Amino acid sequence: MVLLLLALVNPVYCQKTKGKSKKQLQSEITSLQKEISTANQLLKKTKKDKEMTLNEVNLLDKKIKQREQLIKAYNEQIAVLDEEINAGQSNIKTLNADLGKLRKEYAKMLTFANKNRSHYDKLGFVFASQNFNQAFRRLRYIREFSDARKVKMDQIASTERRISGEVEASQQAREEQAALLKDEKEQQEALKKEKEELNSQVAKLKKKEGNLQQDIKNKQQQTQKLQKAIDDIIAEEIRKANAEAERKRKEEAKKKAAANKDKGKTATTSAPATPAPSKEKGMALTPSEQTLSSNFVNNKGKLPWPVERGVVSSSYGKHASVVSSKVTVTNNGIDIATTEGAKARAVFDGEVASVAKLVGSNTVVIIRHGEYFTVYSNLENVTVKRGDKVKTKQNIGTVHTNKNENKTEIHFELLKEQSRQNPANWLSK
Repeated sequence: MVLLLLALVNPVYCQKTKGKSKKQLQSEITSLQKEISTANQLLKKTKKDKEMTLNEVNLLDKKIKQREQLIKAYNEQIAVLDEEINAGQSNIKTLNADLGKLRKEYAKMLTFANKNRSHYDKLGFVFASQNFNQAFRRLRYIREFSDARKVKMDQIASTERRISGEVEASQQAREEQAALLKDEKEQQEALKKEKEELNSQVAKLKKKEGNLQQDIKNKQQQTQKLQKAIDDIIAEEIRKANAEAERKRKEEAKKKAAANKDKGKTATTSAPATPAPSKEKGMALTPSEQTLSSNFVNNKGKLPWPVERGVVSSSYGKHASVVSSKVTVTNNGIDIATTEGAKARAVFDGEVASVAKLVGSNTVVIIRHGEYFTVYSNLENVTVKRGDKVKTKQNIGTVHTNKNENKTEIHFELLKEQSRQNPANWLSK
């Protein structure tokens, strides 16, 4: 009974703490390691003695934050292994106690059998019975005693196997923990060096703070122009969709009126028109567009990135500049630094709503997914045009590389009609 309860209530190898599971932490570590590796490759072109651009400083700052997250994940996994080792030791202690009891019980059985071995001339013991019922009871007793000894031996063997398994698992957890501690130490050393490098580069850039503030101001002006252009394009898409819906509604009402007149069911020249959709209802959608919107929503958190590989160099929303806390940067989407020559790709099925060239943003592609829109800015060599149907992960152009800043970066936005969303909540982790 003790063994059965132990097996049921002590599932050590579910490997989960109150927070993240061991499997989740390993997945997070792997993902962060890939992001850091990508950031390293993007910064590789920067020579040791070369002064970094603002873009490269932002990228280094992002890499530091990723490394801090990686160290945190390492520490969480080390804590999980601590729990696993402690639980294993507790199991071994309990199993050893059970094993001791089983061995004592088995020893008592052997002592009893030895003292009464004269009775265990089995045939003689049975044939010495005074009647059939007594012979039957003695035969059953011999069988039960023999079965009990076998069960006890099996219990001892099973407990020994479980102890062996717990000891092996505990040793494996210790080895895994030792490897993680080593990796965590290496990450701490790398983090220290990167922070020193960041402080050094920021100090150099601060000497040019006036120029940097002007550059950031110029970029914010370009952002505002891009925002207005996107808003205008989407507003036009909404207007056209609602106008088409209204046209179809009137056409349907006209046909209905004509049919009623032919049947003599009405004396009027036209049927009462169906009320037009109000602005509160938003963008008018066809049944197929409604399905597309629903499918888009169902893939929230699972959409592929707009480039195959890269690092988020600027996140969504307002945040202070790395160089100066006095300067606040607003991002309506996310910026993803990627490798030179990288292809931009659609994150979901849809229809190209616009392809436009804007100063400071190069070519901008907007794709409609029902009532949702995705924006891909800073492209060149675009391979799609307005009205084209696109599929998930289909290439739509090449991300532009700024040679002066050593920067290949795509700006990506996601909107529900004209309401901007945080793309990080929609893209796969």
